[in-house]
Amino acid sequence: MKKISLIKLAGILLLTFGITDLDFDNLLISTNYKAYISMIIGLIIVIISFFMPQKLKD
Repeated sequence: MKKISLIKLAGILLLTFGITDLDFDNLLISTNYKAYISMIIGLIIVIISFFMPQKLKD
């Protein structure tokens, strides 16, 4: 089993919580700002952790 770092796990969890918190009936940013913020932060963390894995060792 491949080990996953805590930073990647945090990014994936933020993406997951953002998607589950999203109201799909009303996708306005004013009603879903928490979901959009967590998805954006999670996506940034995941992208950074995949492109620079040697600098983000736990």
